Amino acid sequence: MASKRRGLWFLGVVAVAMMITAACGSEKIVEVEKIVEVEKIVVVEKIVEVAAAGPAFEPSGELVIAVGREPESMDAWRDFAETGGPGFRNVTERLVSLDLATGAIAPFLATSWKRLNPTTIQFTLRQGVKFHDGSPFNAEGAAISINHTFDEDNAFDLLDQVGAMSAEAVGEYTLNVSTPEPDPILLQRMDFVSISSAKQLAEDPDSFHTKLIGTGPYKFVRWRKGQSLTYEANPDWWGISDPVAARGVISFQTITFKVLAEDQIRAAGVKAGETDIAQYVTAEECKAAASNRGTRCDSAASVETLLVRMDTMSPMLGDIRVRKALVAAIDTSLIVETILGGAATVTGQIINATALGNNPNLAPYQYDPAYARFLLAEARADGVPVDMKIELGARQALFAGVDEMIEAMADMWRVVGLNVSTTSIDPDGFGKVCCIEDVPEDRNLVLVHMHGNEILDFAYTYGLYYSCEGPVSVYCNPAAEKVYDEARQLSGEARDKKLQELNKILYDDVPMGYIAHMDLSYAVSDKLDWKVKLDHRLLGKKMAPVR
Repeated sequence: MASKRRGLWFLGVVAVAMMITAACGSEKIVEVEKIVEVEKIVVVEKIVEVAAAGPAFEPSGELVIAVGREPESMDAWRDFAETGGPGFRNVTERLVSLDLATGAIAPFLATSWKRLNPTTIQFTLRQGVKFHDGSPFNAEGAAISINHTFDEDNAFDLLDQVGAMSAEAVGEYTLNVSTPEPDPILLQRMDFVSISSAKQLAEDPDSFHTKLIGTGPYKFVRWRKGQSLTYEANPDWWGISDPVAARGVISFQTITFKVLAEDQIRAAGVKAGETDIAQYVTAEECKAAASNRGTRCDSAASVETLLVRMDTMSPMLGDIRVRKALVAAIDTSLIVETILGGAATVTGQIINATALGNNPNLAPYQYDPAYARFLLAEARADGVPVDMKIELGARQALFAGVDEMIEAMADMWRVVGLNVSTTSIDPDGFGKVCCIEDVPEDRNLVLVHMHGNEILDFAYTYGLYYSCEGPVSVYCNPAAEKVYDEARQLSGEARDKKLQELNKILYDDVPMGYIAHMDLSYAVSDKLDWKVKLDHRLLGKKMAPVR
């Protein structure tokens, strides 16, 4: 049997608390063990179900959540990231649900599945589910939605994130999902793939970018650009009659996501009683919320890693000594202790211990400015242009304190003799500089990223950030590419071992610097019953007023 963190290859115990409040206030608490077979692996889910005597659907009031960034559009596929699709998963749902804490995969819009061959999984779909436009959820509609998302002509970002796939209805409620090549982690990837309305795509395709239509507990109402998104309770949600399978209940009539870019303003709204949650606040604001009457700070580890991505094709950063010098000059412990307020863990790799391929032998790169100066002097003596200007940048509002961090990093690099300027890049501009082909060799750009491996597999991360063909990669190592190609054909312990080997190759070649695995913090009203999880999803069905 595999180790404790290995995706599907262990027995996972998941605690899910669900409450339905009866009209008369009577409740019955029942403990249930639900057995789910996942590709011949048995996953045990420990579910605490509160069954009510009265009506299940009695939402009331408004839940107000302040977020730092609004979506670029309302495309349903954007729900794979909470930052790019704030609150979208209140509206859209997926075939399966992946628990990031355990790696367990459970049924959702699909009730069961089986692998037909190395490239195809067959799903049996849940019956009686409706989209918010009244159209039925079935295999034909699900296939249309999936094929639209992964249509190469549409070129949606999720295609680069997840890889190609296609779907085919083979019965009214039987759906085959296939990949061009064998993919042992296709089931994990399906947690990224939302199902939206086929009727919308057929009758009003332009609205796909402005109006979100799913099957979830909340319906999309409006998007006031630059201000807010509003969702309302869905009285026809399938989960009302089956809250255990749906993993939650509807407590609020309305959910409003306010867009407030500055973390201090988000936190101030909770203190003033104007909002219930402030997403991603600084360590200082977190402490202030904890000491303020009527509010608290809720902080938890995440799968996000703060990293430093270098243009390795430049004549300067193409030299491994320069790359080693850059990472040796970063005092990551100081950044974690001060700017991040201790809410992070210094690391030497891009994935944390929950992911397949995490290598426990990779220590954080050592902070050693004297060694950095030595490496730069040696490279200069060999004709490497170490005096080239480095531009250090990060996306605006990437996390609380990002501007302070890049200025601190720039100062650390200047101390060892590097020529550095800093820049803050708007979200649209950031995409244009980090995700382009044919990067100029003299660009010499270093970008601070946050990467979350929600699929819990290092091959996913490598394909994005390190592969010669990766959409966010500015690096190519033929030796690493060979090991990657071998690893992605494997599964279980063999895959884990090969991915750890790949991780070590990259560690030694230093294509990136790593700061820390991030904790993420929220200011929360004491009137709200909610506890943040590892996935950091802002799901109304997991929230309720304190009673």
